[in-house]
Amino acid sequence: MVKLNPEIIICDIDATITDVNRVDGNTNDSFRDEIFAAISGMIALKKGTSSVFARGLLEEYANNLVIWWDYNDFIADFDLDSVEFWRQLREIHQRTLLPCEDAVNMVKNLYGKGKRMCIVSNNPITGCLLKLERAGLGTLEGSPYFERIFGTNITRGMKKQLPMWKRIIASFDIPASKMIMVGDNPEEDFKYPAMAGIHNSIIVRRDAAEAVLKTAEGYIQVNSLNEVKNLIF
Repeated sequence: MVKLNPEIIICDIDATITDVNRVDGNTNDSFRDEIFAAISGMIALKKGTSSVFARGLLEEYANNLVIWWDYNDFIADFDLDSVEFWRQLREIHQRTLLPCEDAVNMVKNLYGKGKRMCIVSNNPITGCLLKLERAGLGTLEGSPYFERIFGTNITRGMKKQLPMWKRIIASFDIPASKMIMVGDNPEEDFKYPAMAGIHNSIIVRRDAAEAVLKTAEGYIQVNSLNEVKNLIF
């Protein structure tokens, strides 16, 4: 059996630690749309304008003006009520997302072993924290389980961009060879990290019949993240 002893374990969030509640017909796109619809509604109320016009303002801001935004930027720059803002976003996260229990078990097990963990995500930092909160692994103020959270507003990039991974590696004083990635997407969670020097990845495919200790591409595939406790010591 493969045994790994990384110094840093990098974890993905979407479809790894939390996932949209697909039973209710949600998708990643519909989740984003609901979040932006709620923020647009708050902007419309503040400015006394239509939700359609407010949505245009929000999309222009997020897509062209402050590309690597975080949610608190919307509060500050549109002068929104922060209490109501976070109440509405929390409600959407609680209603539309589900925690992946195998990932929650994995994180708690690794934390109990004293492993250093961080998050890398295509979400901004507060988006990561809201999802960790949904999984019971943190709050909007932070997480005891993850020492660093690399959201898009910190990395200034997405996981399919090699420079982002180079910036993450450069944030630590240990070599990439002593890091391991845990996620669900072979491209984002193995291919690009490997190109940057992180050659060990554990990819979860919960619909797979069985685990594969090393795929042809070079990563470890598991069908439950509960198996990670037997791979990392």
